[in-house]
Amino acid sequence: MKSNDKYCIFDTSGHPDLIDFLVKAGINREKIVGAFLTHGHFDHVMGICSLNRYNIKCYIDYSDLYLLHVNSVLDIHDGEKLLEEFGLRSIHTPGHTPGSTCFYSESEAFLISGDTVFSDGCFGRTDLPGGNNDDMKSSLRLLSSLKIESIFPGHGGYIRKDGSKIIKIALSNAEILL
Repeated sequence: MKSNDKYCIFDTSGHPDLIDFLVKAGINREKIVGAFLTHGHFDHVMGICSLNRYNIKCYIDYSDLYLLHVNSVLDIHDGEKLLEEFGLRSIHTPGHTPGSTCFYSESEAFLISGDTVFSDGCFGRTDLPGGNNDDMKSSLRLLSSLKIESIFPGHGGYIRKDGSKIIKIALSNAEILL
């Protein structure tokens, strides 16, 4: 995400050389001011080491520290001021993992959802270690109370309208399946 000629990364991908990829995409690494992780699964955090080589701070909800193989991350609450600069706030959404977190822009009505909810009305798996059915349903209830147009999930395509409707579908699916 770009704001005032600065970049903030959300999830560091499953690629250990994330910085090289970003530079090739035209992003000046010196303008990357931080990275926020939606949760600690390997396919969302492998690029941490690449960012750490350049002293780019990475933030995660500490409930997911047990999933990481690095200790060079900061608590997500330490990055709240940086999130505010980008017009975002973090929302704790456990269920997929204990520390799952979404990032919400009220002014632009978008949600960076990680693996909590996907653009097709599905929700993240709860059968992996740390997953919790009741927490997932509670998190989806919380998200369904927000005004959301766009959803940018951790996998699959994104949507630019009717995000709240998609979240309500995911909640309905969760209430039936979990």
